[in-house]
Amino acid sequence: MWIGLPLLSPVHQPHENTHPHPHASPEFSEHIYIELSVVVPLFYWITLFLVPKIFKTRGVFFYLGGLVLSVLAFFYLESFIQTYVIQFEHDERNILGPQGLFPLVLIAGIGSTYGLLLEFIKIQAIKAEETQEQLKSELSFLRSQISPHFIFNVLNSIVYLVRTKAHQEAESVTLKLSSLMRYMLYDSDQTMIPLGKELDYLKNYIDLQKVRFGEDVEISFKENGIVRACMIEPMLLIPFVENAFKHGINQVLNPKIEIFFSIEDGDLEFIVQNQKGVTHNDSQEPSSGIGLKNVSRRLQLLYPEKHTLEICEKGEDFRVKLNMTLDKKI
Repeated sequence: MWIGLPLLSPVHQPHENTHPHPHASPEFSEHIYIELSVVVPLFYWITLFLVPKIFKTRGVFFYLGGLVLSVLAFFYLESFIQTYVIQFEHDERNILGPQGLFPLVLIAGIGSTYGLLLEFIKIQAIKAEETQEQLKSELSFLRSQISPHFIFNVLNSIVYLVRTKAHQEAESVTLKLSSLMRYMLYDSDQTMIPLGKELDYLKNYIDLQKVRFGEDVEISFKENGIVRACMIEPMLLIPFVENAFKHGINQVLNPKIEIFFSIEDGDLEFIVQNQKGVTHNDSQEPSSGIGLKNVSRRLQLLYPEKHTLEICEKGEDFRVKLNMTLDKKI
């Protein structure tokens, strides 16, 4: 279209009288058509073949060599058409000189720039897609680590209750475990879930632990705010609570676990605090601390620059504070 713009000039339109412009001649119009028939194929030859086939597979030197050969080939094609096909009656310009070569060199530069830009965009799109797939795979792996780890601890709790508590308490715990399993098997496969489901999951887990430990452990859970309008990645908060019960009870005098949950206008504040209790088995357990490591990595992947995670150890106190901005329902 750019090369053909001169054809729209009044110089090349039919007139009753001879147009005074020096280019108002049939030969000049024919020359424009010849250039169109040569430079347009050259442009697409460069962008559709040389760049994706030669530059990507053979490198820059083969590409430059192919580009020079292509320009010369199309130049002599244009010269052949002008000399033997159109047969200009007079040729005031030397078609074999620099003036005849310049338009092809210009188009070669434009075509190379355009073709390389297209390849760069394609490469960036492929890299972005690969990064997204890697992210999905890594998140799937992290989730697969969390679920068996959590199930293992809950089953230990069930075994303890069956051996030591009444049948009614065991039945209550089994129903809560059923609710937890339903959440893990179905809701956790979703990308995002309502915050209320995650909160119910936390409450069921805490109630399960209250039944197990009774008055031996002081468990405090405080809730503030309305959760209906927010969405969250499933099973994102439970590792903090699970870690508190795992490491905050054994070898601790008068163990106490405090949990604070607050949501306001999409801003979540979640605090879990407990006393540390290290046993010989915990120090050698391969999975020790796996929950916190995984959830920290998931936060980095899913909520970059939208969260702060503070893990503080002072003496026998262990405190985790999470602040994050959640997406709202559409």
